[in-house]
Amino acid sequence: MEHLVLAIAFLLLAYTWAGYPVLLWALRKFASLFRQESAPATLQTNPKVSIIVAVRNEEGTIGAKLADCINLDYPADRLEILVVSDNSADKTEEIVEEFAKCDARVRLLADRRKLGKSGVQNLAVEHASGDILCFTDADTRTCPDTLKVIVENFADPAVGLATANVHFGQPDSAVAEGQGAYWRFELLLRELESDLGILATSSGQLLAMRRELFRPLPVMYGDDCVLPLDVRLQGYRVVQDARVVVYDTMPSSIKGEFRARVRMTARNWTGTLARPAILNPFRFPLTSWGLISHKLLRWLTPFFLAVLLVSNILLAVRGEWMAACLFQVAFYIAACIGWLRARKGASAWIFGYPFAFCLANVGFFLGMVKVLRGQKIVSY
Repeated sequence: MEHLVLAIAFLLLAYTWAGYPVLLWALRKFASLFRQESAPATLQTNPKVSIIVAVRNEEGTIGAKLADCINLDYPADRLEILVVSDNSADKTEEIVEEFAKCDARVRLLADRRKLGKSGVQNLAVEHASGDILCFTDADTRTCPDTLKVIVENFADPAVGLATANVHFGQPDSAVAEGQGAYWRFELLLRELESDLGILATSSGQLLAMRRELFRPLPVMYGDDCVLPLDVRLQGYRVVQDARVVVYDTMPSSIKGEFRARVRMTARNWTGTLARPAILNPFRFPLTSWGLISHKLLRWLTPFFLAVLLVSNILLAVRGEWMAACLFQVAFYIAACIGWLRARKGASAWIFGYPFAFCLANVGFFLGMVKVLRGQKIVSY
């Protein structure tokens, strides 16, 4: 029995972290053999765009964000910038009002009801006049051509949502180093899924979508999770545009990365399961396969790891599979060394990678616990 359990856990882990990417790559190669090259579609006119920035106490970042938005290379009469403040108690709203005095495209919407990020995004959409809604974060930096390039995707009538590649700053820490590798893996999966037309996730740092496809966001789910699902459910594609690069900072502390992983897992898990139709293999065969492989199985990784370790220990006690057991133990010892060095603020060397992997999976596990306990997360 232990042999079967160990084999199943190992195969699930191998498929999630290696088999699925290889299958995506092979499918893309196969599809390219039958794809006819054609000139990309071009927009006849520039659609009006509403940039929506949800903020709460962002006095340290909102000035730079608005400067980026104002300097975007996009027709001024086709752009509006809505900053919606969720009961900010610092100088955020004052800074926005100063920008609004100098540029009529900037508008402040202030709400005192503590609606949460998704709640104030819904409010902003009610006041937006754009054909394209562009959601972005206050601490995300953009280039002047960012909006122009990402909007080009909507020349294709099959595209409902486009999202950017996010480049993170890399502080000299074990968490940032390990998570940098994790994020590169994530972007690879998204690129492959986008090319195959089955992508159903996006980056909350910057995403643009057709206004008519927007559905009000439940306050406990994240826009980067639910909006792509809603777009796919309506029969439109989600694309990851590698030409569009935005910049953000990665949590460099253990506590910061841990909290982010718990929060994202809980919100994305509940958000995905709140759209069960997208997981119907008869209606969305490839998209449901992608979501299960890319998201659900990855979030279940800590359970697979625990089953693998326990079953391997039981076999090792009987003198079987000793090498595999020793390898697992060595891996977790390496993660502990990385954790100890990270706590001291020292370079973790190669130990940063197993540490970051384990930290992420502990976050996955606790995020799942929050889901099972019915806890709602509405924080930014």
